[in-house]
Amino acid sequence: MSVPSPSSGSAVHLSPGKRIGFSALAVTLIFLLAEGVLALLGFSPERYESDPYVGFSANAPLFVEEKLADGTLSRVTARNKRDFFNAQQFAVKKPHGTYRIFCMGGSTAYGHPYADSTSFSGWLRRYLKTTAPDRSWEVINAGGISYASYREARLMEELIHYQPDLFVIYGSHNEFLERRLYDRVSKQSRTIGLLAGLYRVSRLATLIKNTASRVGPSRLADATPTQALQDDPDTELAKTLGPTSYSRNEPLRDQILNHYRFSLQRMVEMARSVGARIVFIVPASNIRESSPFKSQHRDGLSDSETKRWHELYDLAKKDLGSSSPTNSLALLDQAAALDDRYSQLHFARGRGLEKLGRYAEAKTAYERARDEDVCPLRATSEVMSVVRRAAEENHVPLIDFELFLEAKVDHGILGANLFLDHVHTNIEGYRLLALEILKLMEREGLVRPNWDQAAIDRVTAEVSDRMDARVHGLALMNICKTLGWAGKREEAYRAGKQAAKFNPDQADVQYEAGLASFLSGRTDEAVEHYQRAVAIKATHALAHCNLGGILLDRGQLEESITHYRLAVQHGRPKDAARDQQNLTDALRKLAERGAAK
Repeated sequence: MSVPSPSSGSAVHLSPGKRIGFSALAVTLIFLLAEGVLALLGFSPERYESDPYVGFSANAPLFVEEKLADGTLSRVTARNKRDFFNAQQFAVKKPHGTYRIFCMGGSTAYGHPYADSTSFSGWLRRYLKTTAPDRSWEVINAGGISYASYREARLMEELIHYQPDLFVIYGSHNEFLERRLYDRVSKQSRTIGLLAGLYRVSRLATLIKNTASRVGPSRLADATPTQALQDDPDTELAKTLGPTSYSRNEPLRDQILNHYRFSLQRMVEMARSVGARIVFIVPASNIRESSPFKSQHRDGLSDSETKRWHELYDLAKKDLGSSSPTNSLALLDQAAALDDRYSQLHFARGRGLEKLGRYAEAKTAYERARDEDVCPLRATSEVMSVVRRAAEENHVPLIDFELFLEAKVDHGILGANLFLDHVHTNIEGYRLLALEILKLMEREGLVRPNWDQAAIDRVTAEVSDRMDARVHGLALMNICKTLGWAGKREEAYRAGKQAAKFNPDQADVQYEAGLASFLSGRTDEAVEHYQRAVAIKATHALAHCNLGGILLDRGQLEESITHYRLAVQHGRPKDAARDQQNLTDALRKLAERGAAK
């Protein structure tokens, strides 16, 4: 029997294993070809990880292109960002030989309560120009008010495209400022984690991710975060007028610290992905004159223990004003045996120990008061440890600003001699930090300054000569607003009163002084400040509104209605509903009074 020969058109059958192997080989070859083409086109992978903790509802850039009067195409601070950032500008294409530095962080980097010219960025810009004029230097202040590290890292995603040479990071005070949710982060699957990290090494994956971000509502990395934050900071303090919404939450604190570590790592990776250097600064704060923002008893304290604790604490406070508060300290120690988590207790101990000349113990007590504050608007010891460790592990140059300033003050206790409030230094503090950055740049071989003391003194004098009473008055007004926002009403009142003395003819200053007076219970003074504000600026709607409210409470209905009408006439659109309601209520009360006669 003959065997039929196979026809010429019969198919070659491959085993399933071989088919999978050939498919994998084809996909690999296509992938490598695509990677090679993108490499030839100069396309680089995004060598940093996106944030799995939070996303953002919008992504408006900080800097936008604008043609200046001389025809130069520059990047300037977007107008919708100037409530949070200083106005800055720099060339779209970095000039040859220029060294570009971005200084980032929160309001301390911004230069609050002043502005860019006396921030550490402003001082550094002037010192570099004077001591190293052989090179062109650009120092761009990208410090954002109320910006925490996760917002700074997101901003760096934009800045790395602007040919940076160096990032200087001074943040850390705002890590607990915004409410965030972390419940889903720990549940992120390994698969999503691998996908989110793929574009760190693949040009093709980066291209796909960037394309998807342009056509879709969110990025690959934004599919996993727990929440989407607003484009600009939305702080808890702004919602509640003070720290009332804060409470001790140690699991949340640990998650915030983990997010902070991650954000610092992201910034290191982003800077290095474009060949830029990065510097971290350990933050400093006022521990001597800034009491805790909110104290809270330890969990599990019984009613009887709470009562006894307050008896001891109240007795101790009465004795603190004496020349030898030994008894006060003994009472505070007894109270601490019942509950040592109440931050104000440690602040009181610091006061007593300092009076007795026990300065090392006093410093420890002040630091404990800062660290136990359940509204932590100053970087805690844990936060500062994270910065130090991140610098060490990533071989990042570090300026320990806290230790630097402690060496310059008596007994190493930082207070009002260098700080204007809880975290913002005076102009001298910002100047000293700029010089430390310049010294670090010299050690790192980034600059060879001519340390001519006469030149440094000349720059210092030039900047200082511009600081007239008006500038200081506006700075104190900013301090007044910050302290009032944080619930420090007495401190805000004192700052507002000083601001009004420096700037008696500024309507906004008089308004802020009036608000601080009202919130501290000084209604008569508030009326005087509001009346001065509207006398200086008849269209000051906020002053009219607040003045109308006080007069309404006093039963001066006709005067109240006059001011409410002016508030409606000159108010901001976002306040229109409130102003109209105020006027309606006052008119109704006036009608009710007339009907009752």
